[in-house]
Amino acid sequence: MESLTLIRPVLVKVKVTDNYKKNAITELQDAIRRMEVDLQRLDYQEKRLTVDLEKKNPQGVAAARQHLGQERQRMEENRHKLIDRLKEVGELPLGSEVFYGKMESPVEIKVGDDWRRVLGVEIILQDGVITDIR
Repeated sequence: MESLTLIRPVLVKVKVTDNYKKNAITELQDAIRRMEVDLQRLDYQEKRLTVDLEKKNPQGVAAARQHLGQERQRMEENRHKLIDRLKEVGELPLGSEVFYGKMESPVEIKVGDDWRRVLGVEIILQDGVITDIR
């Protein structure tokens, strides 16, 4: 066999710029607002469900409240993670590189190739433009 085509991981990073920080902060703030709206919707559902169940199925009230409580806790944890991420983005130093995602690419290898060429490929983005492939 003369050569072989492999699929290798490619790490995508973003160079931190003012524009990146502004966009990331806006996206995170929007996600936090959506989460808060969902929490308000959950409050409304809990009130409505409690009233409906107390009339039709009083035994189901405790189970429904427990389920809604678990959902609220999950949503609150996600909201706090978003808030923590918002703080992290605000503190990122300009010019640093942060993880953006992971992709895959094919690579053809042959006997005698440098193995380091196959692994550790990175794409660097700056304001949506590829600025480097390492």
